[in-house]
Amino acid sequence: MEKVLGVCSMSMRQKLKLWAPFVFFIALIIVLACVWYFTFPSSAWEDTPDYLGMYLGFVVNRPFDAFLTVSTGPGGTVSWAFLPTYSLIGIHIILYVVGKRKGTEYTILNKYYLVYLVLLGLFAISFQNASENYGWYLNPNYTHVATGKPAPGYVDTWTHITSPWLLGALIVPLALERYVGWDRKFMWFFMFVVLAIIALGWEIGETVDVAINPSPTYFNYPMDSLKDMIMGAGIGSILSCWIYERLVTDLGEKAWAFG
Repeated sequence: MEKVLGVCSMSMRQKLKLWAPFVFFIALIIVLACVWYFTFPSSAWEDTPDYLGMYLGFVVNRPFDAFLTVSTGPGGTVSWAFLPTYSLIGIHIILYVVGKRKGTEYTILNKYYLVYLVLLGLFAISFQNASENYGWYLNPNYTHVATGKPAPGYVDTWTHITSPWLLGALIVPLALERYVGWDRKFMWFFMFVVLAIIALGWEIGETVDVAINPSPTYFNYPMDSLKDMIMGAGIGSILSCWIYERLVTDLGEKAWAFG
């Protein structure tokens, strides 16, 4: 009996030793977050829009506009972006089901990733549309000195993360790097290259659009453009690849075998 109690006591100490740092750092983050929140005067929070409430209200009251329309970019270049987005999600689902039956991985993912992909697609598109609807891309309280146009809004940064994140999440399961003879571990670099090319093309398009449009509704200055590319190519590739590895590589049914 004493031996059993001793083993249980040792097991408990090992668990405490394992979880103590985790609990400590989480508690520290919570405390610092509270300090961060209360260091701002109450008036600062009163002037901040209720972004979450506005977003949920938009999704509930106008679901068609939230999930089935997209109009953004230079000259409305992605006005129908929701169609290829939903189509590619559907293609992933079909290829997954067919591949399971035939024992072939046409697209490398699993059921967990499919659920995540559907939820991410719905959120990214509806968040994009809410930002357009409420004018969150612009901050009317600040203007560009040369043009007099409103400066980019706070949400502008977030949409330049969510959109590339979704794009990367749609591309990663295709494992396109295998077609150039690369190992799966190079998907990070491959995804960064793809998103960087898209981000550069997008920002070039915005700059040209502002230059040739006699009445531009926005402006594109160098540092904001650089920030957008860092968000899109850098943060977008990290999020899409890291989450893919956690859901597919760690929880997946099987990984693609190369060579």
